[in-house]
Amino acid sequence: MKFTLIAAAVAAILVAPAASASGLSECIQLSKKTAEALATAQQNVNTDAARQHAQAARSYCATSQYAQGVARYTKALELLAKG
Repeated sequence: MKFTLIAAAVAAILVAPAASASGLSECIQLSKKTAEALATAQQNVNTDAARQHAQAARSYCATSQYAQGVARYTKALELLAKG
């Protein structure tokens, strides 16, 4: 029983950094895509909303809340695609 608990704890510790690195990588990739899309987008209501989502995404990614950051970047890109 003790061995199982220790093995589970060690596995959790080893998997967490990999998931974190993956989230950070995705944040960086989406940040670049969003910045490029914002730079070429025409100004409209969706552009302003997309800019707000991108700003929130940066805050989430900066505080290691990668899932929320990725969701916000995705929403920003969706808004810009609607244009």
